[in-house]
Amino acid sequence: MENTTEFILQENVLTNNTLLIADEGYVFKGGYVAVIREYVYANEWSDIEVVKKFRTLESLNKYLDKKYPNCEL
Repeated sequence: MENTTEFILQENVLTNNTLLIADEGYVFKGGYVAVIREYVYANEWSDIEVVKKFRTLESLNKYLDKKYPNCEL
């Protein structure tokens, strides 16, 4: 995607949990500044995707501190 920065938050066997942040001056559709795509183990062949969207960087930082304490941006 254009105008975004992508970070890997956690490496999993099948898929990685990723963070997408819109570049300064841009937002995602719906007014979101950041999107996290997390994957939950379903079975040996697939994972279930869970998408978290954030409208402010403060709410993103609170979530990252709680769920990914070792993550530094």
